[in-house]
Amino acid sequence: MTATARRLSAAVAIAAAVAPVSAGEAAADPVIAAAGDIACDPLDPGYNGGNGTPDRCQQRATSDLLVGGGIDAVLMLGDMQYDSPTAANISAVYHPTWGRVKSITRPVLGNHEGAGEGYFNYFNGMGVDDGPAGRRARGYYSFDLGGWHLIALNSNCTRVSCGAGSIQERWLRADLAAHPAMCTLAFWHAPRYSSGHDGSHVTLHPFWKALSDAGAEVVLTAHSHNYERFAPLDANGKRTAAGGMRQFVVGTGGAFFTGLGSRLGASEVAQNNTFGVLKLTLHPTSYDWQFVPIAGGTFTDSGSGACQGQGAPPPPPPPPVAAPDTTAPVISNLRVTRKRFKRRTKFRYGLSEAAGVRFVIRRKTKVGKARIRYRKVGAFTQTGVPGHNGRRFRGRIGTRRLRSGVFKARVSARDAAGNRSQAAQVSFRLMR
Repeated sequence: MTATARRLSAAVAIAAAVAPVSAGEAAADPVIAAAGDIACDPLDPGYNGGNGTPDRCQQRATSDLLVGGGIDAVLMLGDMQYDSPTAANISAVYHPTWGRVKSITRPVLGNHEGAGEGYFNYFNGMGVDDGPAGRRARGYYSFDLGGWHLIALNSNCTRVSCGAGSIQERWLRADLAAHPAMCTLAFWHAPRYSSGHDGSHVTLHPFWKALSDAGAEVVLTAHSHNYERFAPLDANGKRTAAGGMRQFVVGTGGAFFTGLGSRLGASEVAQNNTFGVLKLTLHPTSYDWQFVPIAGGTFTDSGSGACQGQGAPPPPPPPPVAAPDTTAPVISNLRVTRKRFKRRTKFRYGLSEAAGVRFVIRRKTKVGKARIRYRKVGAFTQTGVPGHNGRRFRGRIGTRRLRSGVFKARVSARDAAGNRSQAAQVSFRLMR
């Protein structure tokens, strides 16, 4: 071949390499697979040299569903290695099986991971702070896959708080606000809702509420060693026909099964006798799910769901907090209709606002030859309204009949905020 021919051949090859891909040749929508509660202890009586038994230690069989299966990401839903993920246990059981897809695995911590030393060393690297498993001492992170936003959370709430207002919950809300994807999936270990082992975890409701507020679609969990699918639920865990989040419990990664109790009302499918993984195809505006059993298993479950769009609108801001009321009520034009009376008179006064009004009655008393004082003889109250007010007075306080004499009424008001008015006074004479 001449030099000119070689140059022409190379140009054709380069042009072919950079030619745009047609719509028909575009990459397929991403597929993920998920399960938790995976590798049994090498000392487990069901380990059987790694071959397992029908109801225990089937981590090899479930991992076979992942290898060469056209999967873009594997979500490890916690409790990767029983009874604890020591380096020796992981090397003996998890790594030769699920470790075959380690390069595409995005994990979350389970309760058996404890503080996570072996877990982080395995997925991030020995002593490495950050990596595919998130930062040490946190264990939560997010990433995008296709048009979807995926969020990994840490449900070990006694180690990393899950409560409303916690660092993790605030991070979750900030992450959702920063990634208003058409479709959102979250995954963690302990289920918010479960009919199986350990039941529902109320402590995880702040996660559920934040995701629901943002219009997320799917939540994947494990911990209960069974498979369970729930109907779409609203922020309060109630069935909803409009939007809502669908939760899957996929604790069928191979270790062993645990019991199923009375089914929760929103539970649509549940089983605890078939190991397998949940596959989801993430379309731009929807998703398909399929439970894939290990070889020889017959249980399956499949379906589709739609995405909710750019997330639900944020809740309206709380109403502004009113400034504290520091304005005292004002009593005006205090008078009596009869300043000298035998049977009755009436107090009249104006009030600037609703308030409790207190009347303190004092009788004039002579002390010594020239000194005069007013001694308290009783009190009564009434509820005043803004504007004009009146209070009849018959010369009695309760059942006590006052003797004749000269009196002063000292009147004050106190509003609902505790502000007190300046006192007003009026004199009158009671004659018998």
